[in-house]
Amino acid sequence: MHRRRFIWVIYALLCALFLAIGDVLVKNAPKIHPVTVAAGRIFFSLPVLWAIALIKGIPAVDWRIAYVFIFSPPLEVVALVLYMRALQISPMYRTLPFLAFTPLLLILTSYIMLGEQVTLWGLSGIVCVVGGTYSLYFKPGQHLLEPVKAVISDKGSLFMVAVAFLYSITANFGKMGVVYSSPSFFGAVYFTILTGILCIWSMVVDNARHIFTKEIMLIGITQGIMITFHMVALEIAPVSYMISVKRSSMLFGIIFGSIFFGERNVVQHSIAALVILVGIGLISIFG
Repeated sequence: MHRRRFIWVIYALLCALFLAIGDVLVKNAPKIHPVTVAAGRIFFSLPVLWAIALIKGIPAVDWRIAYVFIFSPPLEVVALVLYMRALQISPMYRTLPFLAFTPLLLILTSYIMLGEQVTLWGLSGIVCVVGGTYSLYFKPGQHLLEPVKAVISDKGSLFMVAVAFLYSITANFGKMGVVYSSPSFFGAVYFTILTGILCIWSMVVDNARHIFTKEIMLIGITQGIMITFHMVALEIAPVSYMISVKRSSMLFGIIFGSIFFGERNVVQHSIAALVILVGIGLISIFG
């Protein structure tokens, strides 16, 4: 029983690992249109999502879920495409940590959309997230505002800040969708809608058949494996705990960036990522 209580940590870490592997594969495909990459990454996860949904069964659905399906997908699609493009054009240590801004921004968007309020622990987490992200760009002897200038001048970083903001909105819609149906059913339907939008967009700006290239299929398969571990972990663990551990994908991504793409200062960036993860934990678990 004691062993089962903590096995979710292994599942969450495996989830984080495959998420990071998927990010590496995206970065390794810089010439493929980001819309096509985003479409493929989701398309090949659909069999897993629908298998889980059908096993769990179709729940009673509140009609208000229609608002979620109307307003959230356009934001989510833009976020996914910006995410793919940010990975393609900028170092992973400069892009992935900005996803940590999502729980930070959720403090504001959750208050506006759901009426949820921040605690002192949440504020402490904000300090860690901002401080850790700031240290990614800071070098000894620099002016204090230099890191801010570095973020503004790096397009990939700006894209990922936009992604974090959009995710802070869609996460609230996602919570509504789960309340109005069930996690498995909502996930399957929602990602099917996203796939449809992205495939149509891919046909307009690229060639949707590129989704079935070896590179994209591999990216999609890693996403499917990641979602499987995500769902299994959620069956056992509290959501906030599981998501906090899943964010360790940021640390895996920085290490992989150093190994496969020669990105430098891995120790400094890893320490900064750990500080950010502490902040995420404070916000998610206690905030």
